[in-house]
Amino acid sequence: MRIRHALVLVLAAASALVTGCGGGSAPEPKGWEPDDALQRADESLGKDLTAGARVTARGTGFLKAGMEKSLETGGERPYRFDIACDSEESSRVTLVLSREGGAGDRTFDVSCTAGEVTRLNLPAGSALNAHIDPAPQDDSPPAGVVSWQLVTLDPATVQGCPDALTGCPG
Repeated sequence: MRIRHALVLVLAAASALVTGCGGGSAPEPKGWEPDDALQRADESLGKDLTAGARVTARGTGFLKAGMEKSLETGGERPYRFDIACDSEESSRVTLVLSREGGAGDRTFDVSCTAGEVTRLNLPAGSALNAHIDPAPQDDSPPAGVVSWQLVTLDPATVQGCPDALTGCPG
């Protein structure tokens, strides 16, 4: 019986060593990674594309560089500007939208939480300018990413405010 009991203890110890369940330290969690953040932001943008929607422009970049885009929004169909931010250092960024030849600009807070997307409806018209100030950083790796897309919509599928630049009542 003593041999049998000893054999069970030896097998249990060997099993714990092989499987890593022997009370050793747990592996350290993986930190924030720019590639993973870009993938999360892109996946978030891909959700909620309604029937008849078509992506006309798309881009990604680091918050360190900011964003400066001029986007054509001509034609007859309305547009939606979708933007997602993912950052370990910033909880939000400020997006400034304006129209070429338009009266002024409008700012929007964009959350830098994984999985959140800011969606802004816009009617067709002159070019749209989108701007985010660069986020100053030291020489460390980028600590925030932004991913965006411009989508044309079927007019019947526009939900909420039809023109984020002029604002909506209520």
